[in-house]
Amino acid sequence: MKRTKTFYLSLLALTFTLASTLQVVVNPAKSACCYFAAKDKDINQPGQKAFISWNPKDKAEAFTVQPKFEGNAIDFGMVVPTPSRPKLDEMPRDFFKDLAIYTILMPLPQPIYSPLDPINVVKGAMAGGGFRKSSRASLADDKASVKVLESGVVGSLDYKIIVASDASGLFEWLKDNHYSYGGDESTLQFYIKKKWFFTVMKIDPKQMKTGSDGTYTGEVTPTRFSFSSAECVYPLKITQLSVKDKTDALFYVQAPGEMDMQADWSWMHSYRSMYLTYMLGCSADPQQQQELQACNQWLSNKHSNDRNYETTKLEWAKQILEPEISVLEDPLKNYAQMGTGDLPPGAKVIALGDFLNEMHQAYLAKSNEIPPYAKQQLTRMEDQYQPAKGAIVKYDPKTVGKGYIWTTFAWYPAREAPSEDVKGLTRLKGHLQKGRWLTKFRKIVRKDEMTHDLVLAEVPKEKQQSYTRIMPTSPP
Repeated sequence: MKRTKTFYLSLLALTFTLASTLQVVVNPAKSACCYFAAKDKDINQPGQKAFISWNPKDKAEAFTVQPKFEGNAIDFGMVVPTPSRPKLDEMPRDFFKDLAIYTILMPLPQPIYSPLDPINVVKGAMAGGGFRKSSRASLADDKASVKVLESGVVGSLDYKIIVASDASGLFEWLKDNHYSYGGDESTLQFYIKKKWFFTVMKIDPKQMKTGSDGTYTGEVTPTRFSFSSAECVYPLKITQLSVKDKTDALFYVQAPGEMDMQADWSWMHSYRSMYLTYMLGCSADPQQQQELQACNQWLSNKHSNDRNYETTKLEWAKQILEPEISVLEDPLKNYAQMGTGDLPPGAKVIALGDFLNEMHQAYLAKSNEIPPYAKQQLTRMEDQYQPAKGAIVKYDPKTVGKGYIWTTFAWYPAREAPSEDVKGLTRLKGHLQKGRWLTKFRKIVRKDEMTHDLVLAEVPKEKQQSYTRIMPTSPP
């Protein structure tokens, strides 16, 4: 875990119905799309999630979603807007579950106090020190303004890729084809003006479980939409129509660099405040203290102007290198520490036997024999620091007493997750690419904020920072 570099969208789809009597109940925890019902029905979208891949060199983007449906509709579907004609691919059913497990934050390192540490280390740490908590060919269509460019099947879903020259024509096309659209034409026109494409996907509830009351429940196989784009964009505006007051949007973004949203929506506002608060408990320098004051003042000003304002929260960020790839090759062996994350310069993982031997020698150096209390401590440590429970890290002596490093040794507890779930991480092979960054962040988006599409940008290289271990503070 590097001293200065350790840190703590969901496809927006326009859905429609094939029957005017459609009633769909969306599960809040699994919602991944923007839902629409017939004009006299009410569907809310309290949450959404998406995996976005961005290749700026080729101007290529892809996003993946997995909606969950519950209801009694005969059949229903969704319309997905993209800036260019997409290619559709089926993804593993447990894709988002695997991503969630893969990005669980590792526990905070714990200091191991030893006779190798200066006498004032323990006093300093107990007083606050480094661990202080703080606050296909084109198909002609009857409507001249709508063209069906492609029809096919992806997974269990029938789809059509269409283009439209005006919203009223698309609105009529949906009605003529028995799609009862409950939104307004202006939302469609927003994307038509930008000459975006629409993918219409039909969902067959017969693929799902049927309850005793005849309703359907289940998750549709995740689908990836790949397309060319001048920028990494996420169609947010279309979600506004199906959100009651706000939605919980969770994004996983894979790109050559660490990714963030722009301006007030950047996760840097909350992350830097959290990071610098942590560092203040660890002898932050004057420049860091000044930056923290600026962060807090910015947040105070935002809340003064908008008391309901919420920052975007960074939840995980790391460049995918060999240790991260090794988790996909042998999850049970490598998941717990994922290469131990980033370590400070000069730090290294040592074996339990080597650690106990150094402790043993340190006690002997202070006296001719090991005192009884030390023998008890060594016995306790041998049990407490078993390799299966975590890793022991030895810091470079030059770093002890600086930053958040106050002891010679530290204990890096292992991550924990059910073994069967960890085994499933092999399904991410090929989807997570070596050398790229994976950035995970969450934003609570209010209905009145959904006035535009999101544009994501790369974090400047000098500001890219890994966040894989829990910090002792929470983001504001």
